[in-house]
Amino acid sequence: MAGGNSTLPICFFKFILQTNLQTIKIPNKFTRSHGVGLPNPMFIKPPDGTKWKMFWKNINGEIWFEKGWSIFTQNYSLQHGCLVVFKYKEGTSELDVVILGQNALEIDYDSKCDTVDILNVDDSDDESDEILNEWLNRKKVIQKLPLVSTRAHKKVRGEIEKNSERTSSLNRPKECRAREVAEEFISNNPFFTIWIKPSNLAANRLSVPNLQGVIENKKTNVMIQIGERSWNLNLLPSYNNIRSRRLSAGWSLFARESGLQPGDVCIFELINKKDLVFKVHVF
Repeated sequence: MAGGNSTLPICFFKFILQTNLQTIKIPNKFTRSHGVGLPNPMFIKPPDGTKWKMFWKNINGEIWFEKGWSIFTQNYSLQHGCLVVFKYKEGTSELDVVILGQNALEIDYDSKCDTVDILNVDDSDDESDEILNEWLNRKKVIQKLPLVSTRAHKKVRGEIEKNSERTSSLNRPKECRAREVAEEFISNNPFFTIWIKPSNLAANRLSVPNLQGVIENKKTNVMIQIGERSWNLNLLPSYNNIRSRRLSAGWSLFARESGLQPGDVCIFELINKKDLVFKVHVF
């Protein structure tokens, strides 16, 4: 887990697969750091203002959301390839979530949420809604971690896989292993994730989240770092309320020199908000 101010929300994400639509496991790294004394049930809060009661079980030291999770996934029509970003403020019973569809854009919650009595929440149970990390206030985006062919980066990737305690996953397809490892990523810094597709490598630009409230909506320069190397790119503004922006003028060079391949998963972590520096973790 990245260091930082302990008062900031802790964030992690989960890719939605066919195997976790009924129950879902919380990342082991989060469980080790915050599992002791975690309230049961928890309350999941999407940006539409609803609350979803979620009961969990501890199975062999792992926390699994069970009762309440399948109803939540059905209501928001979660499918294989969707992404859910969780934000937890320690000491509360709530997890703010942002849901990204298969197109990597945030879903329209108003068209998903039905008026049902499954929430079962007493207003008096409401915890603090204060959000200290600006970007996490709705715009956590999951995009890919590119697989870099440099020796140094392969070493880092191997260390992450070792720490993930998923040795049994080594026989699985590369995409599954990369997603599982990426899901263990937790940081106090804003981050988004991109799953690299062939079309991303053929184009001279990459669609990224809107970043509303974090980076001003105008053309600006950003720096992307992997290891000791860095690249300067242009971040183009969003027009007509489109929920995405684009990295251009340097994207194709970055993709080529970093050795990105289709199926790679990249996490873009904003490590310097003032100078707009993103550290890219590649899986």
